Amino acid sequence: MFFKIHDNATIGYKLLSDADLGKSFGNTTHIGLLSETFDFSSQYHKETSSQLIYKQTTMEVISFLDYIQNPNGSYRSPKIRSARNAELLLYPNRTSVVRKIREIASNENPSEWFLLWFGLENEELVFLLIKKDTEDYQEIVSIIGELKRNDTIKTTSSSFPKVINFLNTKVNTLNFSYIEELELLAQTHQEELKHRIKPKRYDIEKAQKLFQKIGKKGEELVNEHLAKLKVANQIKNFIWVNKSNESGFPYDFEITNNSNQLIYSDAKSTSYKFEQKIIFSFQELKFIQQNNNYLIHRVYGLNETPKLRICNNIETISHDFVNELNTFSTKVKQTGLNLNSMKVSINPNYKTLKFENEIIL
Repeated sequence: MFFKIHDNATIGYKLLSDADLGKSFGNTTHIGLLSETFDFSSQYHKETSSQLIYKQTTMEVISFLDYIQNPNGSYRSPKIRSARNAELLLYPNRTSVVRKIREIASNENPSEWFLLWFGLENEELVFLLIKKDTEDYQEIVSIIGELKRNDTIKTTSSSFPKVINFLNTKVNTLNFSYIEELELLAQTHQEELKHRIKPKRYDIEKAQKLFQKIGKKGEELVNEHLAKLKVANQIKNFIWVNKSNESGFPYDFEITNNSNQLIYSDAKSTSYKFEQKIIFSFQELKFIQQNNNYLIHRVYGLNETPKLRICNNIETISHDFVNELNTFSTKVKQTGLNLNSMKVSINPNYKTLKFENEIIL
């Protein structure tokens, strides 16, 4: 699982009152939380991007946190505020977790509402809004029993591992599209995403480390596949150029076929579906343009059953792209600027590309 609950986080929950839901005459602007549930944090949060989960949807919201400061400098009695309109101007397209909770509750039939919260390894706060007698409510109750007005689910509780598994699974399932995008972000270093306004730096760094492992695993699987072809006399020989360490070459394998022709191959791997975009560097595409004997070994589904499809006409992309980029680069140089590097994402289903049938690895 990409997201995990912080090892030191305490899971808290409470029954939301009319005041919490903004239904009382007192015009309460906050929802009070339990103090010990924020001890995992390495820094004092004041305004932080968070997730609000309701049913099968996760929403990116802002937590506006206030505390009472103790004489010794520590903090207690945390509460999340609805926030002033002026404060929200700093966060376009997002609202506060309190405002969103109240909006959801006001559009539903009257019921009891519970709020459960915890922190992730990246210290992001997650709030799970639970309406009584819904699927989430029944799941939580089946694990820990009837919910109290407010309480914590302690690590010493026999039900704690089941709660952790339920929450980790829910967070990862609802963030699946975001995690897919992080795999691409790990390769392109661009932070423009569809499923998250601003990714956490922790998430990006974790995705980069994970993708290094994915790339290595994909190469290992291609190496095993080529070894089988060699034993079956379908190829004469091959060399895994990155076996010991990263070579820096614009390919991963040198393959000698039975006609003594040298063929280059690059393993392009993903944990996800075949259709996940493939990332190429300009250097790779330029090499492909100059060497049409180039294969793409597309390894996918690494989180489940790894599969392979091979493309032998990637040059149909490289010829057009490299020519256009060279023209553009020349024009840019005329202004006194230079293009130093560029990444290109390509959908494997692009109309000119031809992939062979799927192979189970």
